[in-house]
Parts: sequence; structure tokens; C-alpha cells
Amino acid sequence: MPSTPDELSRLLAPTYLDDVEGLSLDDIRRMRTECQEAEGALSYLRRLIQGRMDIVHAYMERPEGSDAPDLSSVVDNLAGIMAGPGRPAGPGRNPIFHSPDTDDMEAMTTELDAILGAGDIGRLATMDSEQLNDLAGRLRQLENRVSGERRGLHERIDTLQAELVERHKSGRASVDGLLS
Repeated sequence: MPSTPDELSRLLAPTYLDDVEGLSLDDIRRMRTECQEAEGALSYLRRLIQGRMDIVHAYMERPEGSDAPDLSSVVDNLAGIMAGPGRPAGPGRNPIFHSPDTDDMEAMTTELDAILGAGDIGRLATMDSEQLNDLAGRLRQLENRVSGERRGLHERIDTLQAELVERHKSGRASVDGLLS
């Protein structure tokens, strides 16, 4: 799994799929697997970002003039907060790893933690609406970037899968190769 920005950059580089037609089946499968693992890690990271966005929005959307909710009430209502307003429907993908090893995710969560670390959530009650809006905007920017990176990985996965399918259809690869 790409646990560093450098590894992710390598997978998203425009040259990553160069000469895919000349690669061995094993190389194509290896590349597809590493892209799927990276997509799974980014999907997990995106869920972490969205969770923190939902918590920030719980503070932002309190009635005008009311006190900020205290941390214990946020924790008590966490299931409803995390359910949020709902996500857009879509076909989605079934990543290989639904929850990557969090030790391997440390390098990928550094930026998220710099914006709003899990230990910093308790300070949301002390923020004014301008600070909360700024925080939400920074989280949204990070979520947009991670979503774009996931789309790039989806494109690579689709290209690699299409190459495998084409090889099997054209006879350049045999089903027997799958069984050995």
C-alpha cells in the first residue's frame, strides 16, 4: 500500500501506464493490485476527512445564538452526526482493503491531522463561525484533492483491467494462466 506521498505520486504519474501493452500479465496484475490497494487507502482517508467535516458541520449548524455543543453531547450524537445529510448515490467500488492498517496510514493522515487532528476536536466548541468555516473549507479542499487522486487511480485500474480482458479475448493470454 502506498503509505507515502511519493509512492502515490508514482502511481498517479502520467507515465505510469506507458507501454502497458508490452508488459507481462504478472506486471499488469501487480500494477492493478498496487493501484487497488492505494485506492483503498485513499478511500479510507476520505472517510476520515468526511467524518471530521461532519463533526465540524455539527458545530457550524447550531441554531443562531445557541451555545456550542459540548464535547460529550457531540460524542453522544456521533452516530447521527456521522450519518450526515447523506452522500450522493453512485455505483461505488469495492476496495480490496476496507480499513488499511492505520500504522501504514500515518504519512497519509499527516495533512488531515495538521488541519484537524483527532485530539483537536475538543477545541471546536471554542471556535467562532469564521474559524469553523475556514476549517470546513480546508477539509473540503483536502477531500476534493483526495477524491481526484482516487479518480486517477480508478482510471488506472480500469485501463489495467481492460488490458487483461483484451489479452484474454484476443488469445494473447490463456485461462490456464489464471489457474497456475
